[in-house]
Amino acid sequence: MHDTSTIEVNLSAITHNVRLLRRIIGSECVLCPIVKADGYGLGATRVAKTLLGAGAHMLAVYTPAQAAELIHAAVSSPILVLMPVRHVDRVDELYRGLICGKLHLTVHDEAHLQSLIGLAERFGAGVPVHLEVDTGMARGGCALADAPALIQRIAKHSRLELAGLFTHFAHAEADAELTERQMAMFNALVDECAEYIPKDCAIHAANTFATLRAQRYHKSMVRIGLAWAGYGMESLNGGEIIADGQHLQPAITWKSSIVQIRQIKSGATVGYSSRWRAERPTVLGLVPVGYADGYPAMAGHTATNPKGASVAVRIGNERRYVPVVGAVNMDQITIDMTEVANEQSSSISVGGEVELITPDATAPNHLPRLAEIAGTFSHEMMCRLNTRLRRSYTNNASRPTHPAVAPAVAIG
Repeated sequence: MHDTSTIEVNLSAITHNVRLLRRIIGSECVLCPIVKADGYGLGATRVAKTLLGAGAHMLAVYTPAQAAELIHAAVSSPILVLMPVRHVDRVDELYRGLICGKLHLTVHDEAHLQSLIGLAERFGAGVPVHLEVDTGMARGGCALADAPALIQRIAKHSRLELAGLFTHFAHAEADAELTERQMAMFNALVDECAEYIPKDCAIHAANTFATLRAQRYHKSMVRIGLAWAGYGMESLNGGEIIADGQHLQPAITWKSSIVQIRQIKSGATVGYSSRWRAERPTVLGLVPVGYADGYPAMAGHTATNPKGASVAVRIGNERRYVPVVGAVNMDQITIDMTEVANEQSSSISVGGEVELITPDATAPNHLPRLAEIAGTFSHEMMCRLNTRLRRSYTNNASRPTHPAVAPAVAIG
């Protein structure tokens, strides 16, 4: 193997985060991690088993193929598919999950409900469904006015089980007024339809941001994406915040190495379009990663972007931060190592470790910071990490974890 870099996924950090979230939501609330897009690029099946072992009770994905992968890997928990599913074949991997009640499907509207009724009747099986209600996201689900009739129809059908009722917040990280308005609409619907909603029906609205805001958003289940990987708190802007969320542990480290060291003269330019010019004799390091690997194309320091990204190089037992300079290439970046190379104790050499993303939330190469520099957000940064990069799974407990709370009643 000749890997140019490695994504290290710290399973101990994920375990810690789930236990912390279980403590935040309490024993009466169910934790449902989102593991769509191959577990946000970290490996859905490996991550899913860690999440369940740490106290999660249900998993959510977007597509049938993502659910089939988990079923094939013998993931035993219920799996919620968020995308409208209209057809399942008996030869499909989903069939096994469907007939045993472990596959939960989302109802989006009247026509979609009719398709699911046909599916349940065709297989002669009870199908657990979650009705998604649009309260302001306008991305999927049924109109609020249509929800009562759909709830009643599901409740009265012998082959359907109303296993969940949910909405999704559009801007819980920063817009408290909108979030409260959405919550009020959803609560009113739950109250209006209470007689048709089973006691064991999962009522869920909170994503990572709402979960870290206040317990009134938690209801009987929360859907967690970023938080299980140790992110989310840094995106909250004003308003209420649950203080324990600051103890989330980032689970991702991205490492590479120096493959060349060279010197250039003062005034020399670096990279395509000559976007960076050396103001002194400069020691450059070449690192074999680039935008094809998922490193942001516009992250380098340039004349027009003086606040570009930094990486960490190892000097003995220390990490020193140095800037990425010039244009990011398809498969390589250039770093300015002049300051550390000029130190008498410096031991920089070809093969030296370079940390592109760190789990240290205070560091300049923390994933959310790199996302901010790239003009994007942490979700996309995680998902853009190319699948060609090797994922390495570790169990490095960096600090004591919170004790787990008593488990909630499992769904399914």
